[in-house]
Amino acid sequence: SQYGILLFLPDGPDIATIVHSANEYPPGANITLSCVADSNPAAQFTWLHNGQPVSNSATFSIIASLSDAGTYTCTASNSFTGLTHTATKNIIIYAPLSKPTIVTSNITAVETKDFSLTCQATGQIHAYQWFINGVAPAGSRIQLSPDRRTLTLSRLTRRDNKGPYECEIRNPFYSNRSDTFTLDVAYGPDIATIDHIRDQFTTGINVTLSCVADSNPPAQFTWLQNGKSVNNSASFSIITSLNHIGNYTCIATNSFTGLTRTANKTLMIYAPLSKPTIVTSNITAVETKDFSLTCQATGQIHAYQWFINRVAPAGSRIQLSPDKRTLTVSRLTRRDNKGPYECEIRNPFYSNRSDPFTLDVAYGPDIATIDHISDQFATGINVTLSCVADSNPPAQFTWLQNGKSVNNSASFSIITSLNHIGNYTCIATNSFTGLTRTANKTLMIYAPLSKPTIVTSNNTAVETKDFSMTCNATGQIHAYQWFINGVAPDGRRIQLSPDRRTLTLSSLTRFDNIFHP
Repeated sequence: SQYGILLFLPDGPDIATIVHSANEYPPGANITLSCVADSNPAAQFTWLHNGQPVSNSATFSIIASLSDAGTYTCTASNSFTGLTHTATKNIIIYAPLSKPTIVTSNITAVETKDFSLTCQATGQIHAYQWFINGVAPAGSRIQLSPDRRTLTLSRLTRRDNKGPYECEIRNPFYSNRSDTFTLDVAYGPDIATIDHIRDQFTTGINVTLSCVADSNPPAQFTWLQNGKSVNNSASFSIITSLNHIGNYTCIATNSFTGLTRTANKTLMIYAPLSKPTIVTSNITAVETKDFSLTCQATGQIHAYQWFINRVAPAGSRIQLSPDKRTLTVSRLTRRDNKGPYECEIRNPFYSNRSDPFTLDVAYGPDIATIDHISDQFATGINVTLSCVADSNPPAQFTWLQNGKSVNNSASFSIITSLNHIGNYTCIATNSFTGLTRTANKTLMIYAPLSKPTIVTSNNTAVETKDFSMTCNATGQIHAYQWFINGVAPDGRRIQLSPDRRTLTLSSLTRFDNIFHP
């Protein structure tokens, strides 16, 4: 026939395909889902949302809301062939993100310690991003967790790690950033320092001790005096007294960092000095001996100073002890070492000087001398024997006559008699120096002489013979003198014995040798 026969052959559906469209949408977006599948006759379509039917057409549209998120399944069916094919598509709906907050791992961030900040947020977060001072963090001391939610700072420093810090959360449609977070890094205390004040004060002065130590939070302070707590503030004041002498320790503590720093200052408080006195090593200063004077004083004495005749001592014969408290004069002399001596004590604020001390140097006796008088006296004469010897204190005198003590004063008198003949010794003694000096004088006392007589060697004088005459006398005779006819004898025929007591006439003559003696 001119008309052909049309043969109907059912086929399909082939693979079901959801037309390409986005998988992610914000709320309110228009979403159109289309499914295609080659089929004869045309396939019948069913759409399921999370297993629940939502449409029986190949294409349908929705206005996106969070409830529309999920798995969409397209089912293509051919009732003639009995075949069914499916295709699936996941749709994600993103809502706006709430502002994240930054939370920390510890209550306090402590310098040199590690510290972590976590970005705390809820919602459909795809990524976390940190900012430090508005810039993405970098550096070996900054570490991020694998999800980048937590930022850890290693070995915090007060200057580098303050921030501010921000964290940002993101998904394909939204982002939100936290408020800035400034890190209050606890540090210190650093070196504790006591404000510069003098170390030395007089009594009665208002002194303030202040301690500073850079610290966050501010350090807590404790003051110790000689190891004992006296104050718990950074500064405190005292009215100086001797009780305030000692070592002051400022202890600065930070309970957050656990660190403690100390500073020390020693205060010396000086009271006025009492007048010193000079005491001596011996009761008596003795010439040629060494003699020491000591400056005796109490109080806060830093230095001793001596004055001799108001001038600082000098010379090889003057020695000072290492602390200058004792002055020693070597080989004293009566003239050079009288003084007066003064000692002065000093400290940084006060001084005081002793009363003058004059040294009474014991010396002598020097050469003992018996006052000049004649050595010879007649009997019955009043004679005074006086002895002098320069000595300090005055010498004690003893007189000896021929070795026997006769008097104990410097002078004594006698009425001369023959008993006073002899050697007189004056002994001058100084018990302080231990020295003794002597002087001697011999006195001769003369009594009147009896008349002498002339005796001859022979009874008869014979011409041409020699003839001797002797002057016979007793008493204290010093010399003999002959006279012939009232004149001293002369001529070679007249001879005198050595003591002139005996006169000898040689070769007598009758004319020449008649005389009256």
